[in-house]
Amino acid sequence: MKIYRLVIVVFLALFVGAVPATAAPVARVNAGLQDVIDTVEKSFRPDRNTGLPPLATVTADFFQRSTIAGKEREMRADGQMYFKTASSREPLMFRFDYFRPLKQEIVSDGRTLWMYLPENRQVIVSDVTPVFNPFTFNPDRDRASNFLQGLPRISKDFLIVFSPQGQDIAGNYVLELTPRRATAAIAKLFIVVPREAVLSYVQSGRTSVNTISNIGRQEWPFPILSTTMEDHQGSTTLMEFSNVRTNIMLSDSLFSFAVPPGVQVVKPPRKH
Repeated sequence: MKIYRLVIVVFLALFVGAVPATAAPVARVNAGLQDVIDTVEKSFRPDRNTGLPPLATVTADFFQRSTIAGKEREMRADGQMYFKTASSREPLMFRFDYFRPLKQEIVSDGRTLWMYLPENRQVIVSDVTPVFNPFTFNPDRDRASNFLQGLPRISKDFLIVFSPQGQDIAGNYVLELTPRRATAAIAKLFIVVPREAVLSYVQSGRTSVNTISNIGRQEWPFPILSTTMEDHQGSTTLMEFSNVRTNIMLSDSLFSFAVPPGVQVVKPPRKH
């Protein structure tokens, strides 16, 4: 499997879905579609003056559920994720530790991607510099190669409308995204945006104030509760987030991987 496609699957499993409708109905925020889109994009978009995004780091637990169209079965997984959003000087960094059903580590420092499945005693090591290089990727010009990288510019890569339900019972906004350019992997994408994050954005005067100097003291609302990806066959992958913490200090060593002794290193052939 090509590394880009694999990265896309991992990230798209990251952000879309339906939040269980258990909460009582709440009053609507006086916000339109563009407000909801801006709440997502501006959280990850580097400031033109400082080069730093308001949302600098994220840690969260995740639950992933995949269903295969036409088959009476689903696959579930859970784990913990960490990521540092890209700035104008540093690439996107991330780490996904899968706990169940199998342990797996997917780690990138923005230059190298490690995919380690302990059961196989094998780690796949790939050069992702062309994908995540902040000096060559221009969000106003280039289409993102993966979902996390594309969060500051989802409106450029997707046609976005409210889903038919618009909001869930808790008042969270449900966006329906259709790729502007056809892709083999994605037919539809759904993002659930928390009501509180949109409310915070609207009440701030629809501006995103950079909080990078307050890392460790002030959290920035994480604008995604869940994501669901639907492919052209009708199969879906849902990922939900909980126990989210933002703008806390994360060491760069968290985004590096030391190959354990006796583990085989596999490097995919370069594409020419």
